[in-house]
Order: sequence, then structure tokens, then C-alpha cells
Amino acid sequence: MKKIALVTGGNSGIGYATAKLLKEKGYEVFISGRDPDRVKQAADTLGVNSIVADMTDPEKIRMLASQFLESGLDVLVNNAGIPKNFSISNLTVDDFSEIFNTNVRGPLLLIKELLPALDKRHGSITTVSSAITEMGKPNLFLYAATKGAVNAFTRSLAIELAPQKIRVNAVAPGITETSIFTKAGMNPEEIAEFKKILEADIPMGSLGRPEEIAQVIVAQVESTYVTGAVWNVDGGVSAV
Repeated sequence: MKKIALVTGGNSGIGYATAKLLKEKGYEVFISGRDPDRVKQAADTLGVNSIVADMTDPEKIRMLASQFLESGLDVLVNNAGIPKNFSISNLTVDDFSEIFNTNVRGPLLLIKELLPALDKRHGSITTVSSAITEMGKPNLFLYAATKGAVNAFTRSLAIELAPQKIRVNAVAPGITETSIFTKAGMNPEEIAEFKKILEADIPMGSLGRPEEIAQVIVAQVESTYVTGAVWNVDGGVSAV
């Protein structure tokens, strides 16, 4: 029986690379995202299935999960997430709601709705966290807080769902060569300068590539005795 995988935020960056690798390894892959055109284009390029879903909308999350309740689900990669780059003095309630709803509430609601599907196949959940929780960078406090929450719920859910043989883990990448900088509202000059600053703090001297993070996500998914783990993939940052 062919294994089924769902990758949220699978139309770009780490999600795209993960979907590509899972497809190459023989999984039936579904990617989701909130932009219909971008999700369809990515799915057509990869040769996978696409589903439009906004991770801030509980109803859309239920609709996404409903598509796997009959077949079951082997792999959930909770990759969809957004950063925001601003100082604490500029924090608004809307910022807080948007980032926590996307990065924390969305993944948790999706896990909840997918439990029957994951239970059918003793599935594996990997949520993409971030090495930012170990770095203490200015203006990224809210993003770091959401990823700290990911690490915390990963460990707790691993224990809660172990009796159902559902594994729950996380992968914490360092800063990766994706569109995350643009999403954070930086212009090209700011991006170039920020990369230089970041690379100076990375023992391996370079940013990660989406393909490198995808390799670890898939390895974690297929490591059947691993649960409750947060794997750092950050070029040595967390070891400093």
C-alpha cells in the first residue's frame, strides 16, 4: 500500500523540497497552501496533488483534514508558517494573532483534525520549528516565541499520542535560503546585510539550503523509533 504524505506550505522553500523528496521516495504526496495559483503551479511541477487551505482558518483546516479521513495518512509535515521582523515597541494585537494563529494554532488544529487519519496508519508528524529559539536575535521575538511553542507541544503530544503509535517530532532549521527574508518584510539590501550577519554566527559559515532541511525531515519521518525529538539542522549554531 502506497504511503500518503501531506506537506503544508508545500509550494515553496523547505515545504517544496520536502514534497519533492517524498515524491522521489515513492510517497503519494499532497501539498497545501493558501494561494491557489502558487499551489497548483508547484504541484504541477512536482507531479503531486494540491489542496488550497489557509492555516489561519479553522474551517479550511477541517476541510483539508477531511480529505484524508477515509484513506488514512502516513506523514504530516507541518511546514506552513510566517515570520515577522519588528521591535517590541511596534507589536500589535493583530501581529500577535496572525503569527500565533499561523505558526501554533494552525498546526495544532490540523493535528487534531487528522488524528483519525493518522491513527489508521500509525502516522508520523513533523512540525518545522526554528533554531531561532536558541539564538536570541533582535526583532524576531514573536517568531521565536511561536517556534518555542512548537518545540513544547511536540514533546507533550509525543507522549500523549505514543499509545496510538503516532510519532510526533520537530525539525529546527537555522536560517535557510528561502523566501523567508522577503516574507519578513526586508528589502534586497537588508537581506544581503542580514545574511552576512547571520553567516558570521554559523560555525559552518553558510546558510542552509531547503534540500538539506528536507533530507532531515524525511529521515526523521522514516526513523520509526524516534518521537518527542527536536532535531537541530543549523550548521552548528545550537552547539555554540
